Amino acid sequence: MKILRVLPSMDFGGIERGVYDFSLKASALGHQVVVVSGNGRFIPLLKEKGIKWHNLPMERKNPAVFFSACRRLKKITEEEKPDILHAQSRFPCWIACRVMKSFPEMPWVTSIHNFHTARWYSKSVGKGNLVITVSRALKNYAVEYLRIPEDRIRVVYNGIDVAFLNIKKTNRETPTIGMIARFSTWKGHFFFLEAVKKVREEGLNVKVLIVGSGSERYRTELEKRISENRMAEAVKIVRMDGREALENMDVLVVPSLEPEGFGRTVAEAQMSKTPVIGTGIGAVPELIEDGKTGFLVEPGNTDQLADRIRFILTNPDAASSIANAAFDNAVKNFTVSHMTEKTLSVYGELLKE
Repeated sequence: MKILRVLPSMDFGGIERGVYDFSLKASALGHQVVVVSGNGRFIPLLKEKGIKWHNLPMERKNPAVFFSACRRLKKITEEEKPDILHAQSRFPCWIACRVMKSFPEMPWVTSIHNFHTARWYSKSVGKGNLVITVSRALKNYAVEYLRIPEDRIRVVYNGIDVAFLNIKKTNRETPTIGMIARFSTWKGHFFFLEAVKKVREEGLNVKVLIVGSGSERYRTELEKRISENRMAEAVKIVRMDGREALENMDVLVVPSLEPEGFGRTVAEAQMSKTPVIGTGIGAVPELIEDGKTGFLVEPGNTDQLADRIRFILTNPDAASSIANAAFDNAVKNFTVSHMTEKTLSVYGELLKE
């Protein structure tokens, strides 16, 4: 099978990581994958693995870029003659929607990775012959909010690299609670810091590792809050990859105040046998069974979050049992192999039709 994957760029991110992992796994299974995107840090890695790439920048969203990209994608499709086209992210999906009118016999797929409030603009992600959502929560959103017929939607969870299976924790005398997220208000950093403050005030000596990047203004606000709470010596804000971050954490907290489309960091932590506490909204409850494979708390409930942190740190046997159960669930449902198999099955379904 020859597959054309279309997305805005190939810089590091959840969608990009998924396309990269899929491309390598599908190629190893004998399929041919061609990536069409703007540039990014994944491109040298793709080329090193022999994956063909066409440079088509789509990050700037304006009419000139749209029509230029349409012409270019049509030409690429004519040259490559793929069996199927798979578009991801709203702008590339609008481009693909226009281009695919020139190829009525070719099946195509779109993906939904996040919740969006712009209803009309978001409709492009539901235009494919079949639509993949990366969680059941997003499937419900697609049906109820975007009005996509349920029988056209297939749920395929994101896949996590097996590198997270081999994480070796660094030796620490003081337990470390961590958070991995870009700097954005809805990710819940301040909610997290308030809960940690409560735990520390109760006498538990803990370190905090906040891993992320993004708005420097937001980071400055975080640093100000940390200083006001007299936690500067205990809290580090750093930029590092997820694997290295989890090597240095005993507990991962995902305190999102708005729904996550999947929750990649949750699955990565579970793969590494790191206990996880997340908010019970969006797709996170699909990854965490409360009290069995992690803990769920209400968004913004600092007392609840502090209580779960305290429990994990003071009950090592229970924490280990939860981490092992989460590991088993992650290996069963959230591997790259599982994601690739399910995605190829969606393609196969269309090609048979």
